Amino acid sequence: MKPLFIHPLLPLSAALLALTIHANPQQKYLSIDRGTHAMAEIEIENVPGHNNATYGPVPKDAQLFDVEFLEIAPTPIIADRVFFIYLRGWMPSSKSPSAERDGIFESPCSGSGPDSDPGLTNATLEVSSSVTYPGGSSDSHASLTIPFKSMVFNDAAHLVIRDESGKQVEYLPSVGRGDVLLDFQIPTLFLRSGVWTFGVEA
Repeated sequence: MKPLFIHPLLPLSAALLALTIHANPQQKYLSIDRGTHAMAEIEIENVPGHNNATYGPVPKDAQLFDVEFLEIAPTPIIADRVFFIYLRGWMPSSKSPSAERDGIFESPCSGSGPDSDPGLTNATLEVSSSVTYPGGSSDSHASLTIPFKSMVFNDAAHLVIRDESGKQVEYLPSVGRGDVLLDFQIPTLFLRSGVWTFGVEA
């Protein structure tokens, strides 16, 4: 029997993007809806590009951001070394009204160009991690929530968002193409041997 991943499921309309980066990808999630407590198996779908990431726990079709590709180098990520992530995708205009109606994001500006779009100013990133050690024991760490915006973490860690023209912007555009670039280094906390899984949800 394939192992299942138990993960509380946010209301589907709240998921801008939900990805899991695996050392050893699972085949299915067992998701639990927080409102109805209904349980359902979700088939795992790989994220396009050179990476070891999958969609989840929110199904791909229920996410607001359509991923064109996700590049992670090196893959798999090596602790105590700088790694790079390049994510490109689209926010279809057909998905923006439902997000605005549900109160997740601010309304896109009525202007026509990228400069008139303030972006998804209320979006956040929630990063979680878990590990299975060689002896079979496991552990999970408290999730970290940060604003989803261009920022400098330190001299060796930066998150940059670009609009479809390639210009750096503060927030992910609320409509159209957007790029997310990250250079980062895994802290020494994660140097202990094991199979680590990282979840990223926006």
